[in-house]
Amino acid sequence: MQAISLDSGEVNGPVVKHWQTYLAHFPGLAWNSAELPVGDYVLAQGVAVERKSAMDFSLLVMDGRVPELAARLLLDFDHPVLVVEGDFHAGRFHGDPQKLREALAHLALQAIPLIPSPGPGFTAELIFSLAQTLETSKPTPSLRHGRPFDPLNSRRFLLEGLPGVNEGMAKTLLQHFGSPSKVFAASAEALAQVPGISVEAAARMRRVMEGA
Repeated sequence: MQAISLDSGEVNGPVVKHWQTYLAHFPGLAWNSAELPVGDYVLAQGVAVERKSAMDFSLLVMDGRVPELAARLLLDFDHPVLVVEGDFHAGRFHGDPQKLREALAHLALQAIPLIPSPGPGFTAELIFSLAQTLETSKPTPSLRHGRPFDPLNSRRFLLEGLPGVNEGMAKTLLQHFGSPSKVFAASAEALAQVPGISVEAAARMRRVMEGA
């Protein structure tokens, strides 16, 4: 099993403590820590887990920041997973059910699964199960439909084929470089100068464009 990379802020957290306490239940599990710009647990094949408490998730919902989180995850990972610990439907966590529905709808349409968890122990076991499953299977790649015919949206559509590039980021890339051909010719260093694109995301984009 490939070692799990976890954000340094999670090293002394309850998920790792659960693994350490019940290590015999997690054969082959290994992990290392790093300063991750987004995501808390990075597994194989572009899968990453973002862990939030119900309170933290509800604050994101109320502030309208769930789309921003989704965009950042999709820039760096092909298959992000959001795990929320606790009951985010509880009235004490939010005051606007419509905002919650809109946030959940956005995650669904971005193909980011939200998995509710009763607590860190369940989350620890879920992450291990994800890592185990990735050893024997590959996530199904998403395919795009409804190709546009107008020039502007066609240019955007071309760029949305790059890993982690959604509609908003495609527009940003076009504004920054001027055309898809210049995006495809850009170096990883030049791509990383675009607001919202990390060094890691830029490297992934270049690997795809080079067929590496």
